[in-house]
Amino acid sequence: MAINTSTRLHQVKAYLLNYISQNHLQRNDQLPSEATMAKMLGVSRNTLREAYISLENEGIIVRRHGIGTFVAHSPVIRDSLNEFSPFAQIIQDGGYTPIFQTLAMGPEIPPADVRDVLGISTDETVPHIKRLVRADQRPVIYVDDYIAPFIDVTKVDWDTFDGSMVRFLAASLDTPLHQIQSSIRAAALDPEISQYLELAEGTPILSVRSTIYTVDNRPVMYSKICFNSDIVELNIVRMLRTA
Repeated sequence: MAINTSTRLHQVKAYLLNYISQNHLQRNDQLPSEATMAKMLGVSRNTLREAYISLENEGIIVRRHGIGTFVAHSPVIRDSLNEFSPFAQIIQDGGYTPIFQTLAMGPEIPPADVRDVLGISTDETVPHIKRLVRADQRPVIYVDDYIAPFIDVTKVDWDTFDGSMVRFLAASLDTPLHQIQSSIRAAALDPEISQYLELAEGTPILSVRSTIYTVDNRPVMYSKICFNSDIVELNIVRMLRTA
């Protein structure tokens, strides 16, 4: 599997996450050697090490000098556009009425992790949309959506947006959408977001990072999502493939 394009680092990370998931690796299971993994991916060991450093900082792997690289925390990885229940369905399943609110929308120079995912330069802006989803009147999901700069977001009335980013992206692109890659982990609520979810700073939440790709493996949106799981549960449907 040869990796190319400007999103090389993110693609290597995505491959490693999928490798852990598809091989059912658990905590303390060892990954192949750096030389073996770099050869599998067709990348340099320096690129692989950058991906390892990033995953280690995220708590997914741990590297033990002179011994090898091990799984520290098994990520939850999903590859189908159908595997995450839409926000509206999640809230309805909890017995609530979903209400979508756009907090802000405009161009922004994104942080480094977003630039790595979308493959953009340090001075390039992207549309950044802050959204809040309520269950009845209680805020339960906060979303930061970073959309690829070639997508026109001005055609949407974000004040009345129904929350379906997949449908919006599908209608905005000539190339079909293919997959969502997501990782889910427990986290402490950031102080900046606590005001929106009306929770105390440091409250345990579910943190989700999701990237949507087209069929030609081009990332078109990166989302940072925070769930108040005391109110609603994050439901995932796993599509079984028998062929």
